[in-house]
Amino acid sequence: MEESGRLIRNYGLFWRKHEVDWKQRRHGRLIGLGVRKINGGRVDFSQQRGIYALYDDTFRLIYVGQAGGKDRRLYPRLRKHAHSVLSERWTRFSWFGICDVDWETAVDIRGLREVPDEIRTDRVNVLNHLEAILIMAGEPIKNLKGGIFGKDVTHFRQVPLNRQHQKPDEEDFSEEEE
Repeated sequence: MEESGRLIRNYGLFWRKHEVDWKQRRHGRLIGLGVRKINGGRVDFSQQRGIYALYDDTFRLIYVGQAGGKDRRLYPRLRKHAHSVLSERWTRFSWFGICDVDWETAVDIRGLREVPDEIRTDRVNVLNHLEAILIMAGEPIKNLKGGIFGKDVTHFRQVPLNRQHQKPDEEDFSEEEE
């Protein structure tokens, strides 16, 4: 059983649909880079498990789903939407993942560690994480504070397709939001 108390391990906000290569059926990539340099290195989130949200050009939330089963990981779920009747309705997506990054792997692009069947946490963490997902995904206009995931949860920015094979530079770690 997992002992850390974290439900959400990492997340990406408002990634661009056009910055993903949707041609790959099963082995497409969703490459992110930690916002803070201490979390340096690129990570492929295509096999992430968790919750995702789709948005239109005006950042209006149009769909929420989950990625979790064997053939229902994040990339296959998003790819299905990219080729469905919803395909013209969304341009961005956010995701909230429960799999940790495998920082032990010494590769250019890191993968994920499998999530245990049970995650031990407490009521406060569950409520904080559920609230954070809703605030970050829905951006309610009356919420003045952001969601509270805690310091151990990492925010990842999308790496554009044309930069996925380049080494990160200092501007990649800027804390400013788009």
